[in-house]
Amino acid sequence: MGRSESGGVRYTIGELASRTGLTVKAIRFYADRGIVPPTDRSPAGHRQYSPEARARLELVRELRALGMDLRTVHKILTQETPLAEAAEKQAEAIAEQIRTLQAQHAALKSLATVVSFAATLDLAPGVAVTLTPQLPATPSAAQLEAWLELAILAEDKDFQARMRRIAGYYRDQPLRPDAAAMVRDQADLDLAPDSAEAVAIATRIVKAHGPRRELVAKLEILNDARRDRYMELVATVNGWPRPDPLGPALTWFMAAMKE
Repeated sequence: MGRSESGGVRYTIGELASRTGLTVKAIRFYADRGIVPPTDRSPAGHRQYSPEARARLELVRELRALGMDLRTVHKILTQETPLAEAAEKQAEAIAEQIRTLQAQHAALKSLATVVSFAATLDLAPGVAVTLTPQLPATPSAAQLEAWLELAILAEDKDFQARMRRIAGYYRDQPLRPDAAAMVRDQADLDLAPDSAEAVAIATRIVKAHGPRRELVAKLEILNDARRDRYMELVATVNGWPRPDPLGPALTWFMAAMKE
């Protein structure tokens, strides 16, 4: 540290680096960009900096550590932009980054949850295609929302058990592919389940897909509103048409079978 011809304290660039924690290269960079130029030069032509320049460099260091770009820092130092205003804008930018990171964190956690859940189902190949969500590389907002809801469903222990039972029925005792669809397509929800017409429809389905007790047992395990919602969410994530729910038709069928 020395003094200028006017008697003021001056730092060499090396001394300034030591006192501010910045590298010599960084100080030169800020000087060359006009952000904190040297106060003057020594008789030998070396850069020298005043205590005020040191204070400005320390401010630059702190502002850069907070993520402010060089243009904003320069405007603060030239008083073109008030420090409080710049700080408020930067705080909001960081808050937005936090929100983005939180969303990414939630998406990653849900990814692990849903993938793990689908893996535990031990699905047959054909059923796996239907029950497994595949999030695209650039999902829409609706697909992300559906994926997050799938993660919530996948964490439900009772739902996990239900879906494993459904997968087990498909895998070990295959339900004819069109049995549930036949119930869905032929059930007339406008008919009272105890009406003769409803009983006739239910009887026709049993004849096509019985025996009765086995058919009813398999269809009962499919009759879960959460299963319908799961299938709807999988369709959304995979970009498929929205499936018709099975629940209302299955409930109607079960009631008609009791008559």
